[in-house]
Amino acid sequence: MGQSSRHLQYRNCILILAHMRCGSTALSNILCSRSDVSGYGETHVRHDGRGALGRLSINLRRRGGWSPGSTVLFDKILHNRHDCAAPAQFFEARAIFVVRRPGDAIRSIVDLYARLGRDEYATHEHAAVYYVERLQALKAMWPRFADHRRIGLTHEGLVACPDRVLADISARLDFRPPLANHYVSPAASRIGGGGDPLVSARHDHIVADRTIADQADATIEASVELTEQANALYREMIASFRSVT
Repeated sequence: MGQSSRHLQYRNCILILAHMRCGSTALSNILCSRSDVSGYGETHVRHDGRGALGRLSINLRRRGGWSPGSTVLFDKILHNRHDCAAPAQFFEARAIFVVRRPGDAIRSIVDLYARLGRDEYATHEHAAVYYVERLQALKAMWPRFADHRRIGLTHEGLVACPDRVLADISARLDFRPPLANHYVSPAASRIGGGGDPLVSARHDHIVADRTIADQADATIEASVELTEQANALYREMIASFRSVT
């Protein structure tokens, strides 16, 4: 990436656009283990116009996510406040959208925050509101990226067949060499909300679990309206992903 600000362009970025508890940390680790990528995980930088990529660059340098000689900047965005005011140039980046079945995701969000001793998502209702609002935002952003600059995948698919999914990402988004299923977990991905603080460092690759496709989605204790919204949005996102030729 060098030192020149002329390289701080969204067309030189790779973004994971997703929601919490969807497997994005492991995928981030794979991307950020490459020498051509500078990143570590979720930076919490607001992509709100001029100066955003400068702030991203400074964040990466301060938190050990800068790779000398890299050609790509990476960020993972899981909250609407970080991309709700994204400029037009934002949609020139390469984007990986990731979603997880609502029941599994919502239960996992509540469990994570309970284990961390935090009360932001103390109930399924609170987590379901976040899930619905985030998928609404992802749904709106998806068509703004060019077909050859975006790919959509599910947590279930990533876990069931990681090698195939990584090959699909590499082909669609032109990664050379292709992504490989191995990584070193950056320290910054485990602190300060950068990624999964509980399991990120336990593995050095995505462990395949082919049984996940046969498992039913978890039930949630949220209102009927929210539950129906969550399920409908998930189905719509999957349909959008599959419509790409």
